[in-house]
Amino acid sequence: MIDTYLKERQAESVGILDEMADPTGKVFPHWQKLAAYYERVGDRRLIELAAEVERYLKENGVTYNIYGDPQGLNRPWNLDPMPILIDQTDWLEIEKGVRQRAELLNIILKDIYGSRKLIRQGFLPFELIYNHQGFLRQVDKVRLKGEHQLIQYAADLARGPNGKMWVLYDRTDAPSGSGYALENRAAMTRVFPDLIRENHVRKLRTYFQT
Repeated sequence: MIDTYLKERQAESVGILDEMADPTGKVFPHWQKLAAYYERVGDRRLIELAAEVERYLKENGVTYNIYGDPQGLNRPWNLDPMPILIDQTDWLEIEKGVRQRAELLNIILKDIYGSRKLIRQGFLPFELIYNHQGFLRQVDKVRLKGEHQLIQYAADLARGPNGKMWVLYDRTDAPSGSGYALENRAAMTRVFPDLIRENHVRKLRTYFQT
């Protein structure tokens, strides 16, 4: 499977961004171990394992719905058994940027429900805040203990045309993504135990205990 993909990759346009291999079809160092694993598994077995993942999610009732959908339909949650790997150097840069973004949003949140210097000094239009349906007047001046008022933050990331990760969306209102991450890990651990064990995948326990 992987070998076939890499041969096809060499025939494609050089301008196409590939997470696994360079334009010549050479697998990036941080992908080599995983690529070898999937090559060892083989096409037929991988299809069977992907079906097992799908069945596990269905049996556990993992679904999603589109916000604002008038029909309110629950759709089956899909999980690709091929994960995206990020080089450690790239990840440290991403982590630094996401932390900075979360801290900025925390500062803005404290100000909007506190002294409102950003509004009084003209950095934020008051209409933008007071006319927004998400502004909760009931919790004005209400503070949690400590400096962190933003208790939940997640970011939707995608690779931009410049090769850098871009933040497409900040998510601060609901922790639903945490549940999907947990279900994804449970499914992969059950269906691909060797993959999880051999790659020393970090546990999610620390996040949920925080």
